[in-house]
Amino acid sequence: MSSFSARADKTYYKDSETITYKTIDSLAEEIEVREYPASLAVMSKGNSDNGAFRLLFNYISGENKARSEIAMTSPVEVGNEQVASAKIAMTSPVEVTSKNTMMFFLPSQYNVDNAPVPSHPAVSLVEVPARKVAVIRYSGFNNDDKRQAYAETLLRTLKEQGYDIAGKPSYLGYDSPFTLPWNKRHEVIIPVK
Repeated sequence: MSSFSARADKTYYKDSETITYKTIDSLAEEIEVREYPASLAVMSKGNSDNGAFRLLFNYISGENKARSEIAMTSPVEVGNEQVASAKIAMTSPVEVTSKNTMMFFLPSQYNVDNAPVPSHPAVSLVEVPARKVAVIRYSGFNNDDKRQAYAETLLRTLKEQGYDIAGKPSYLGYDSPFTLPWNKRHEVIIPVK
Protein backbone atom coordinates (compact mmCIF):
# COMPACT_ATOMS: atom_id res chain seq x y z
CA MET A 1 0.00 0.00 0.00
CA SER A 2 1.37 3.42 -0.99
CA SER A 3 1.87 6.20 1.54
CA PHE A 4 1.14 8.79 -1.16
CA SER A 5 -2.26 10.33 -1.80
CA ALA A 6 -3.61 13.22 -3.86
CA ARG A 7 -6.03 15.82 -2.51
CA ALA A 8 -7.08 18.99 -4.32
CA ASP A 9 -4.12 19.06 -6.76
CA LYS A 10 -1.61 18.42 -3.97
CA THR A 11 0.37 15.27 -3.23
CA TYR A 12 0.77 13.97 0.31
CA TYR A 13 3.12 11.48 1.94
CA LYS A 14 1.34 10.18 5.00
CA ASP A 15 -0.15 13.48 6.33
CA SER A 16 2.46 15.93 4.96
CA GLU A 17 2.29 17.73 1.65
CA THR A 18 5.15 16.60 -0.55
CA ILE A 19 6.62 17.78 -3.82
CA THR A 20 5.19 16.03 -6.84
CA TYR A 21 7.29 14.16 -9.36
CA LYS A 22 6.94 12.09 -12.49
CA THR A 23 8.69 8.72 -12.70
CA ILE A 24 10.29 8.47 -16.15
CA ASP A 25 12.38 5.29 -15.85
CA SER A 26 12.67 2.30 -13.53
CA LEU A 27 16.25 0.97 -13.42
CA ALA A 28 16.10 -1.68 -10.70
CA GLU A 29 14.18 -2.53 -7.56
CA GLU A 30 13.93 0.70 -5.52
CA ILE A 31 15.86 2.68 -8.19
CA GLU A 32 14.14 5.07 -10.58
CA VAL A 33 14.63 8.29 -12.52
CA ARG A 34 12.24 11.15 -11.72
CA GLU A 35 11.46 14.62 -12.97
CA TYR A 36 10.65 17.24 -10.33
CA PRO A 37 9.09 20.61 -11.16
CA ALA A 38 10.63 23.87 -9.92
CA SER A 39 9.87 24.43 -6.25
CA LEU A 40 10.51 26.85 -3.40
CA ALA A 41 12.42 25.88 -0.27
CA VAL A 42 14.00 27.41 2.79
CA MET A 43 17.67 26.48 3.31
CA SER A 44 20.31 26.68 6.01
CA LYS A 45 23.78 25.31 6.64
CA GLY A 46 23.39 25.72 10.39
CA ASN A 47 26.26 25.98 12.80
CA SER A 48 26.40 22.59 14.56
CA ASP A 49 25.38 19.01 13.99
CA ASN A 50 21.69 19.83 14.37
CA GLY A 51 21.83 23.59 13.79
CA ALA A 52 20.40 23.54 10.27
CA PHE A 53 17.34 21.56 11.33
CA ARG A 54 16.73 23.81 14.35
CA LEU A 55 17.02 27.01 12.26
CA LEU A 56 14.61 25.68 9.62
CA PHE A 57 12.18 24.37 12.23
CA ASN A 58 12.21 27.79 13.90
CA TYR A 59 11.45 29.41 10.53
CA ILE A 60 8.34 27.25 9.91
CA SER A 61 7.33 27.75 13.57
CA GLY A 62 7.00 31.50 13.04
CA GLU A 63 10.55 32.83 13.30
CA ASN A 64 10.21 34.81 10.08
CA LYS A 65 9.41 38.44 9.28
CA ALA A 66 5.67 37.72 8.85
CA ARG A 67 5.60 35.68 12.09
CA SER A 68 3.68 33.05 10.10
CA GLU A 69 3.60 29.38 10.97
CA ILE A 70 4.11 27.12 7.96
CA ALA A 71 3.05 23.49 7.68
CA MET A 72 5.88 20.94 7.65
CA THR A 73 6.25 19.18 4.32
CA SER A 74 8.24 16.19 3.15
CA PRO A 75 10.87 15.39 2.13
CA VAL A 76 13.66 17.26 3.87
CA GLU A 77 16.71 17.50 1.61
CA VAL A 78 20.26 17.37 2.96
CA GLY A 79 23.43 18.08 1.02
CA ASN A 80 22.23 19.93 -2.09
CA GLU A 81 25.05 22.47 -2.46
CA GLN A 82 24.06 23.30 -6.05
CA VAL A 83 20.97 25.26 -4.99
CA ALA A 84 22.91 27.70 -2.83
CA SER A 85 23.53 30.00 -5.80
CA ALA A 86 19.78 30.39 -6.37
CA LYS A 87 19.17 32.45 -3.21
CA ILE A 88 16.39 35.02 -3.41
CA ALA A 89 17.63 38.42 -2.30
CA MET A 90 15.86 39.82 0.80
CA THR A 91 13.21 37.69 0.72
CA SER A 92 10.94 19.86 6.26
CA PRO A 93 13.70 15.01 11.16
CA VAL A 94 16.94 14.12 9.58
CA GLU A 95 20.47 13.40 10.75
CA VAL A 96 22.77 16.12 9.49
CA THR A 97 26.34 17.26 9.92
CA SER A 98 27.57 20.84 9.88
CA LYS A 99 29.13 20.44 6.41
CA ASN A 100 25.73 19.88 4.78
CA THR A 101 22.97 22.18 3.68
CA MET A 102 19.43 21.31 4.65
CA MET A 103 16.22 22.37 2.92
CA PHE A 104 12.56 22.27 3.88
CA PHE A 105 10.31 22.55 0.83
CA LEU A 106 7.52 25.07 1.29
CA PRO A 107 3.87 24.12 0.80
CA SER A 108 2.53 24.67 -2.72
CA GLN A 109 0.57 27.81 -1.82
CA TYR A 110 3.86 29.73 -1.45
CA ASN A 111 5.86 31.40 -4.19
CA VAL A 112 8.69 33.96 -4.21
CA ASP A 113 6.18 36.80 -3.78
CA ASN A 114 4.21 35.50 -0.79
CA ALA A 115 6.63 33.25 1.16
CA PRO A 116 7.51 34.59 4.61
CA VAL A 117 10.97 36.21 4.59
CA PRO A 118 13.44 34.51 6.96
CA SER A 119 14.53 36.64 9.89
CA HIS A 120 17.68 34.66 10.75
CA PRO A 121 20.76 35.50 8.63
CA ALA A 122 21.69 31.79 8.25
CA VAL A 123 18.31 30.96 6.68
CA SER A 124 17.36 31.85 3.10
CA LEU A 125 14.61 31.18 0.60
CA VAL A 126 15.82 29.34 -2.49
CA GLU A 127 14.26 28.50 -5.81
CA VAL A 128 14.99 24.91 -6.69
CA PRO A 129 14.92 24.61 -10.49
CA ALA A 130 13.11 21.79 -12.27
CA ARG A 131 15.41 18.78 -12.23
CA LYS A 132 15.84 15.19 -13.32
CA VAL A 133 17.26 12.91 -10.64
CA ALA A 134 17.99 9.23 -10.14
CA VAL A 135 16.68 7.91 -6.82
CA ILE A 136 17.39 4.90 -4.63
CA ARG A 137 14.93 4.26 -1.82
CA TYR A 138 15.53 2.42 1.46
CA SER A 139 14.20 2.17 5.02
CA GLY A 140 15.49 1.37 8.47
CA PHE A 141 18.22 3.04 10.46
CA ASN A 142 20.13 5.77 8.66
CA ASN A 143 23.63 7.18 9.00
CA ASP A 144 26.44 8.57 6.83
CA ASP A 145 27.86 5.09 6.04
CA LYS A 146 24.48 3.75 4.95
CA ARG A 147 23.79 6.84 2.78
CA GLN A 148 27.24 6.46 1.20
CA ALA A 149 26.67 2.76 0.45
CA TYR A 150 23.34 3.52 -1.24
CA ALA A 151 24.89 6.42 -3.18
CA GLU A 152 27.60 4.06 -4.47
CA THR A 153 24.96 1.50 -5.53
CA LEU A 154 23.02 4.22 -7.33
CA LEU A 155 26.15 5.56 -9.06
CA ARG A 156 27.13 2.06 -10.22
CA THR A 157 23.61 1.42 -11.57
CA LEU A 158 23.58 4.76 -13.42
CA LYS A 159 26.92 3.99 -15.09
CA GLU A 160 25.70 0.50 -16.08
CA GLN A 161 22.52 2.01 -17.57
CA GLY A 162 24.41 4.74 -19.49
CA TYR A 163 23.13 7.79 -17.60
CA ASP A 164 25.26 10.95 -17.42
CA ILE A 165 25.67 12.17 -13.84
CA ALA A 166 25.04 15.92 -13.49
CA GLY A 167 25.80 16.61 -9.80
CA LYS A 168 26.55 15.23 -6.38
CA PRO A 169 24.31 12.98 -4.28
CA SER A 170 21.97 14.45 -1.70
CA TYR A 171 19.60 12.85 0.78
CA LEU A 172 15.81 13.04 1.14
CA GLY A 173 14.16 12.14 4.44
CA TYR A 174 10.38 11.81 4.64
CA ASP A 175 9.58 10.96 8.25
CA SER A 176 9.84 12.52 11.68
CA PRO A 177 12.58 11.41 14.08
CA PHE A 178 9.88 9.68 16.15
CA THR A 179 8.92 7.27 13.34
CA LEU A 180 10.05 3.71 13.99
CA PRO A 181 13.11 2.94 11.81
CA TRP A 182 11.48 0.19 9.73
CA ASN A 183 8.66 2.64 8.84
CA LYS A 184 11.01 5.42 7.68
CA ARG A 185 11.48 6.34 4.05
CA HIS A 186 14.97 7.45 2.99
CA GLU A 187 16.22 8.30 -0.49
CA VAL A 188 19.55 9.22 -2.03
CA ILE A 189 19.19 11.30 -5.18
CA ILE A 190 21.70 12.18 -7.88
CA PRO A 191 21.05 14.71 -10.68
CA VAL A 192 21.23 13.13 -14.15
CA LYS A 193 21.04 14.28 -17.76
